[in-house]
Amino acid sequence: MANNIKFSVTIPAYKDKYLKEAIDSVLAQTYQNYEIVIVNDASPYNLDSIVSQYDDSHIRYFKNIKNCGAKDVVDNWNICLSHALGEFFICMGDDDKLTPRCLQDFAELIDKYPELDLFHARSEIIDDDSNLVSVLEERPEWESVYSLMYNPRNTHLGDWLFKTETLRKNGGFYKLPYGWQSDDITAFIAAEKHGVANTKEVGFQYRGNGLSISHDLSCIEDKIEAVRAAVRWRLTFVANKQPDNIKDKELIELIKQDAHKYECDEIDNMIEFDIRKHFWCRSWFWLFHHKKHGITFSRYMHCVLKTIKYRLS
Repeated sequence: MANNIKFSVTIPAYKDKYLKEAIDSVLAQTYQNYEIVIVNDASPYNLDSIVSQYDDSHIRYFKNIKNCGAKDVVDNWNICLSHALGEFFICMGDDDKLTPRCLQDFAELIDKYPELDLFHARSEIIDDDSNLVSVLEERPEWESVYSLMYNPRNTHLGDWLFKTETLRKNGGFYKLPYGWQSDDITAFIAAEKHGVANTKEVGFQYRGNGLSISHDLSCIEDKIEAVRAAVRWRLTFVANKQPDNIKDKELIELIKQDAHKYECDEIDNMIEFDIRKHFWCRSWFWLFHHKKHGITFSRYMHCVLKTIKYRLS
């Protein structure tokens, strides 16, 4: 297969701790037609000293004059998109990594499914020292947008591959606070017409460390509202859809039926995680604030009891 597809692998960068590892993982690709676009989000860390270590034509480096900030992190994702020159686009965290065959596997899938606007890499979770924590489940090679929406999976920003032109036509990444579910909704929009193809081999490594926005509990109340906004978007998206495929029709009905449960589960998981980190103070916080966020007392107690069970085990 010729290297006729150009990829833009973009890194909206703020932290310095793992940035070199992220860059090195892209430079180690077996497929060579790519660019690395690094956008320094006015970071207080010395990212210049890291990027300056490289003399490689694959790398293009940009610096924001003003910091987008964690709450508006999606703005920096879209700034990355504005700089991309490749036909296909990845936006990965500054602490995540690609496996060496990631782009090669994507290129082979694109050859097989040239009409698609969205592809997805199988992922694994790594720890602070890049040790393997878990490998996420293998998905069907192809699935519709409704399968993508309904069947639960653990996805991350960097395991999505978008057709750049389509992502731009769709207005870039869908914006929610802290990027919470923004990548999922953006993927659903991209998959609406032709679905998504998934790689069988692991192509993306998500670093599950406490420095990421995903683990930042100071913004949990904003994240709860983002979850609710995402659920409203899902229901609006499927409201008037009439696919020819019977299976997709069934999935739409299931998405509608399970929307409330999905919302409750997502929010309760966040609250349980919050309580688990600081049991006493956050237990009291949610005792006094559960009604404000539309959370029943029984759901609050369920989160507390699950946390206690976790701590005892």
